[in-house]
Amino acid sequence: MSRKFWGYRIDKTKIDYFRQELKEGRLRQGWGWKDEQNLRQLTMDSGARRNLPIFRKVKKGDILLVPRLPTWNEVAIVEATQDFSEGYDFSIDPKLGDFGHIFPARLIKSFNRKNANVLGDLRASLKQVNRFWNMTHCKDSIEKLINHDELLIDSIGFSDRFNNLLTDNISKSLEQTDFYTNFYRQMNEQFSNEEWEYALVEGIRKILPEPILVERTAGVSEKEHGTDILITLPGLLGKSYGIAIQVKDYRGLMSDGAIKQIQKADSWNNENLTIIDKYVIVTQCSKDDHPEDFQNADGVTILFAEQLESLLKDIATGFIGLDKN
Repeated sequence: MSRKFWGYRIDKTKIDYFRQELKEGRLRQGWGWKDEQNLRQLTMDSGARRNLPIFRKVKKGDILLVPRLPTWNEVAIVEATQDFSEGYDFSIDPKLGDFGHIFPARLIKSFNRKNANVLGDLRASLKQVNRFWNMTHCKDSIEKLINHDELLIDSIGFSDRFNNLLTDNISKSLEQTDFYTNFYRQMNEQFSNEEWEYALVEGIRKILPEPILVERTAGVSEKEHGTDILITLPGLLGKSYGIAIQVKDYRGLMSDGAIKQIQKADSWNNENLTIIDKYVIVTQCSKDDHPEDFQNADGVTILFAEQLESLLKDIATGFIGLDKN
């Protein structure tokens, strides 16, 4: 039976404690301050019951990814050395008065989630807030890290990652017929969810001259204006004009939710700024899968995967000053 992959969270206020315990082959978990919380004879819950899936599901050889171990900025790759249901022990730490659940495991290596070798599907899954979750859909990405010989703790920002992808692909030669397709594919591997927003801001800045302003506007206030990226063009007499963009990491068929969201961009309008165009960029939805009347709905232009690949072509050719035709 092939091994499975899991996400596993610890009490991040006790990182040093968990690190030392793991060195001794003990992967601890909280909600274990009473003998009645022993998972072999659980009679008191108080949060301990949520550890039962860990106890029942993790088998020998399974891999667990543990954020905040061995340091705050790292993610530990841990292997179960026994079936957790067999190797489980319960022993309350006498000093801390908690963390009685002990699972048999060993540290394989650790990585920084912003390292260039960490792919987008993996970083997206690590944003889960659950105590324990299935990460087997990231199997290939995790296996690559396990088999990677070099250190993985160096971090790299969104801007650097985008530029590295761009220059690496250009260096392979623009003459290759599949250059842009490969660039688009690697972008989808490297970026997910809101990370696409940072990458596209970096890319669009390369093809729009100053003083046009390109900025990421997503965040807490996004629910008010529905805009991930705002392009601001200067006008006369202090007036500016805006292009609002919503970015979605969708696959398959998309709903009209993103269209409704970007319609909120009109809330930007005031005496100094007027929104003149609205776009939704979907990273992996095909234009052919959607009806024509959906593709320019209510004045919102949708850029599907095919158009996004063309945009990346413009960015790449603009980056090195080539003719785009």
